[in-house]
Amino acid sequence: MILVASAAAVLMWGSLGAAQSGGGFGGRSGGSSSGSSSGGGYSGGGGYSGSRGGSYGGGYSGGGYSGGGYVPIPVGPGYGYGYGGGGGFGLGGIVLVVLIIGGVMLFMRRSMSAGGGGTGLAGALGGTGTAQALMVQLIFTEGDDVKRALQQVAQSGDPDTNEGLAQMLTEAALVALRHPERWTYGNVERAQGTPASADAQVGSWATQARAAFTTQTTSNYQNKDVHSGYAHSADYTFQKDVGDLYLALTIAVAAHTLPGMPPAGATDAAEVRAAFQAISSLNPGDLIRAEVVWSPDAEGEFLSEDEAIQKYPRLGKL
Repeated sequence: MILVASAAAVLMWGSLGAAQSGGGFGGRSGGSSSGSSSGGGYSGGGGYSGSRGGSYGGGYSGGGYSGGGYVPIPVGPGYGYGYGGGGGFGLGGIVLVVLIIGGVMLFMRRSMSAGGGGTGLAGALGGTGTAQALMVQLIFTEGDDVKRALQQVAQSGDPDTNEGLAQMLTEAALVALRHPERWTYGNVERAQGTPASADAQVGSWATQARAAFTTQTTSNYQNKDVHSGYAHSADYTFQKDVGDLYLALTIAVAAHTLPGMPPAGATDAAEVRAAFQAISSLNPGDLIRAEVVWSPDAEGEFLSEDEAIQKYPRLGKL
């Protein structure tokens, strides 16, 4: 049912004839490319994104489950030179156990060091464990100053490092927190699962947000080159309609832990504020993926009330 609703929403958005600009940036933890997140069929817009690991599939609808497990260390019956009549756990077995434990500890230390810390044993063993995904979506009343601030984050940020991506995410959340008087409609969604599932959920949220516009005019996605990731198109034109005054912002993040994430409930201004504060306090070592998308991006271009309702039907009045 969710897939059918999403497809219907995309068709409905496509039926709105006017072109729309958008912006975005993002990336994955560790600088791994976020693949199709940088555009695909969209020629413009703004945003940024990021995530840990390789490619990802579709999203999931939510709920929660815990992953993880343990690493079995096989230790057979003793061998070597036994004491007290053989067949027991001999000196050779003790030496073997010590060597195995030492090797595991060395592997954990090296893995945590290479990953920037914060991922622990779960990250070192290939991404098992439980992760969280959080999305905050807002409709602002007007806000060319909000667009300019987000464009500045995209231009000056570095999504190719954990620290740089986390900093961009924090600054985007702070942009929203500085303008609570403009918050008109909002929605907070959360999900829990494996790191791969949380990554995929953020990708799904970002894809839906980018489907709301046709031309990406501002972007900065991971490309392993801090000097060439940012792009901005200045030749985009649009026809301004009287009464258009809304700006949409989507911030989505997957992390191994999100301290201070608000409990599920009816979305109000307090929940939106708490969600942004949780995002802005994220430890770079816990980051899996981040996506920031906004639309429209061009100065002076805004959504009409009908467009805002049709493109973002899950948002409620704040």
